[in-house]
Amino acid sequence: MVKNKLCAIVNLTENEDQLKPLTHLRPIAALPFAGRYRVVDFSLSSIAHAEIDSCALFISESGRAVYDHIRSGDSWNFDSQISGGIFTFSQQTWKLRHLREHGGDDFYDNHRIFMKRANAEYVFVSGSKMITNVDIRAVYKHHIDSEADITTVYKPVILDKVRDYTVDMNLKLDEYGQLVDVVPLKEASVGEKVNVNLNMYILSVDKMNEIMQRAEAEGNYQEVDSLIEKYLLDYTVNVYEYTGYSANVETMDRFYQANMDMLDRSKFNSLFYTSQPILTKTKNGVPSYYDNDSKVTESIIGTGVRIDGEVTRSVINRKVYVHKDAVVKESVIFQGTTIGEGAQVEYAIVDKACSIKPGAKVIGTPDNIKVIGKNTVVEA
Repeated sequence: MVKNKLCAIVNLTENEDQLKPLTHLRPIAALPFAGRYRVVDFSLSSIAHAEIDSCALFISESGRAVYDHIRSGDSWNFDSQISGGIFTFSQQTWKLRHLREHGGDDFYDNHRIFMKRANAEYVFVSGSKMITNVDIRAVYKHHIDSEADITTVYKPVILDKVRDYTVDMNLKLDEYGQLVDVVPLKEASVGEKVNVNLNMYILSVDKMNEIMQRAEAEGNYQEVDSLIEKYLLDYTVNVYEYTGYSANVETMDRFYQANMDMLDRSKFNSLFYTSQPILTKTKNGVPSYYDNDSKVTESIIGTGVRIDGEVTRSVINRKVYVHKDAVVKESVIFQGTTIGEGAQVEYAIVDKACSIKPGAKVIGTPDNIKVIGKNTVVEA
């Protein structure tokens, strides 16, 4: 049988603590973004456009929210593959905890089985916390041409004091563009040019198996994207520069800011208006309704929304109802939430199916975003 060029492993296992309560019973990958997407859509879209026909998702907990969104994978063309498809492996957190408490050496068995059955020569490995639109085909070509063991993707930025970069890693390059070190980005100074590791790698299946075997021998069990980063300097590494929009949404402030970034036309276009459209689950919703007395300014509005009040610089997901005299400013409102008559919501993230009662106030500040958990009722 002829080998496929690439398979893909996506880890939906990032630390969710800084995004609670939004990540209660859902991984970061399942969070809504920009009015109609989920965070995982960006990884899956890049994989689909690279014509990768086998993709494995390793999920930290039960994965119900992920399964509901992905289903058969038909929105990303995974259901049309005869030998491929989208495969899910849940309860990674429990498996890792059980292994550490009771011993064992089978943590990487599903990774090996998946790659063997995918019959691929190379594997694309990533997390799911990054909002990007990476052309994996270009990264793959860059990798093959380089003859390196591993290719990693980075985004050059000038470090500013506004963003929280504590969860990112900085790829230090020499004057020839060669990787010399991997250090926490929080060690850099404001105004310094840094190379943010986007947590995306291409390497051969043989090399991935070698790294997992080494980790087992050393008792080092962690998700394979983290594993590659840990051992990166022990291999020959090629780097690929990504120039489009990127955001790590692993913290509340950065998730909020990434949504607000989409109100900037240049950033929105950089992410969505490329040769690779972002694919998502198709939902046949009714058009949104705007009352004659409503006022909407600089906002993203999903389908099935009704606005009788005022919305300014906000991201409104599907089936939200903003009642008369209600005011929503600088906020992100998830699906199915109701903002009651005369209510005020400012600098807030309101999760799915919440009810902000008439006259109630949910007020945060630019430095302290107010977060309302799923199914919450906020009284006046």
